[in-house]
Amino acid sequence: MIAFEYSTFSAIIGSCIIIVLIAADYLQKYNTDVFQRKLLLVMLSAVFISAISDFIGSSLKGKTEIHANNELYYIWSIYFIARNCCYYYGAVFIDYFAHENIIRTKKLISIVTVFLALYILSLIPNFQLGYYFYISKDNIYIRGILFILQIIISYFPIIIIIVDISLAYKYIKHTQILMIIVFVVITSVGAVVDILFGTTKLIWPCVTASILYIYFFMLRYDLKVDSLTGMGNRNDFYKFTNKFYLDSRTNKQKNKNEYAFIKININKLGEINDIYGHLEGDNAVRDIATIIKTYFRHTDFAVRYGGDEFILITTAKNDVQRIIERINNAVDNQNKKNIRPYKLCINYSYDIYNVNSGLQIQDFLAQIDSKNKIN
Repeated sequence: MIAFEYSTFSAIIGSCIIIVLIAADYLQKYNTDVFQRKLLLVMLSAVFISAISDFIGSSLKGKTEIHANNELYYIWSIYFIARNCCYYYGAVFIDYFAHENIIRTKKLISIVTVFLALYILSLIPNFQLGYYFYISKDNIYIRGILFILQIIISYFPIIIIIVDISLAYKYIKHTQILMIIVFVVITSVGAVVDILFGTTKLIWPCVTASILYIYFFMLRYDLKVDSLTGMGNRNDFYKFTNKFYLDSRTNKQKNKNEYAFIKININKLGEINDIYGHLEGDNAVRDIATIIKTYFRHTDFAVRYGGDEFILITTAKNDVQRIIERINNAVDNQNKKNIRPYKLCINYSYDIYNVNSGLQIQDFLAQIDSKNKIN
């Protein structure tokens, strides 16, 4: 029993240390996505509070010399509330990371908050009725008759994530789907142990492993993302185009041999920086990035290739002129709003790249500017 409790306490303390280290490291990193930052910190805080509550509650287990019966009701209630916050906001975080849609995620937060509020209210009568759990006279936590209902409430977000993947797998990147599956599997293992054996011995290592995996995934993902616009960067571009050579050798792209490369440049970005300052120059870059992201589909690929240059890649069968026209109209509409003290102006150049041509991407990019240039 002593060895079991020692291993449990070690798992909890180890998890807390790792959570604190992740939070400290994350707070030192520059991330323009403030919304993502807040979601992750809420999730980490919930895990930490839940783990500490579990540690305190488990430490007082069976100690009859200490009169902590009422206090343990509060401690274990805080544990379950924090744990539910961890799972629910974890599901929200994964949904946002997969879809990158703030409006969608904010709606999901509203729904999650209502469920959490109802759960907290349901804990109030539990102090007297003990239907979720109750504390014996010797300070031992004992499951109530509705414990299964509490488990269903706690782990319902796992079902939400699975359904979300099933309904939207075509619109989520394969690497993100892998991250979500790993998170669900690891968390589910801890949940099963929690349900069958009534112990948190494995749940904290599982939760910590899940968060670590997400964090490492985010670090890898950030290496491919432009911090100013949230689009892919040059590293992501070359990783994407390098697949062309592999696909041409393995004949995986029999029906997708040609792609349209559209280069979009912001005119006079240097003048905007000189006259209005670099903050306004950054705003100009963000505005164009937002417009581009609005008008390309999940099957297309877009990056910020350089300071004032973006590249959009789509299949050659798509109407390039139509894509350019839509982006140009969006720029005109942006200028009509008079949000900025300057007018946005862009130019385009494009060409068709054949996967089987053997032409190096660098050479292909060099020849694009001389063809089909549109001001």
